[in-house]
Amino acid sequence: MSREPSPYELPGCDDMPGRPRGKCLGHRIEIAAPPELVWDFVADFEGWQDWNPLYVVSRGRAEPGAMVRFKVRLEGMKPQSGAAKVLLMEANERLEYGMSGLGGLLKTYRFVEIYELSPTACMVTNGEIMSGPLGGMISRALGEKVGRGLAAVNEALRRVAERKWQARAS
Repeated sequence: MSREPSPYELPGCDDMPGRPRGKCLGHRIEIAAPPELVWDFVADFEGWQDWNPLYVVSRGRAEPGAMVRFKVRLEGMKPQSGAAKVLLMEANERLEYGMSGLGGLLKTYRFVEIYELSPTACMVTNGEIMSGPLGGMISRALGEKVGRGLAAVNEALRRVAERKWQARAS
C-alpha cells in the first residue's frame, strides 16, 4: 500500500552542492515585492519573532559561521529551543543553516531561497532537509507539521513584505 505524497515534499532540494541527502520538506510562494525587500525580513533573525509564526524567538546574525538561537513552535506542540549554525548566506538570494540533535542521529538543514521573477516580484522557497539515522522516522512523524509551519512562515512573509512594498509605492 503506497501512501499519498505530502503537499510539502520538495523533491530534489537536496541535490544542491553542500546540502545533505535526506527527506526534503518545504513550501514555495510568490511574493509581489522586490527580492531585496523580502531579503531584509529573511536575513533579520532578531526581527523574526515579530512576524514569523514558527520561530517565536530568534537571535543571531545572518553571517556564515554565526550561531542562531531560537524557539520553534510546531502546531500542537510546546515551543522547542534550538541552535543552528549559518552555513551559507548569499544576500538577496539564499540563507542556509543547520543543526544536529539527538546525539547526531538527526541532522536538520534549513534554507530560504529567493528567486527574482521581476524587479518587483519573487518566488520564495522555504525548506528543510532531515537527514541522519533518525531523519526518515522524524520526517514521517513530524513532516506534515513542519510543512504546515513552513507554509505559515511563507504566508506571513508575503503579508509583511507586500505590506511594506505597498506602503513604499504609495
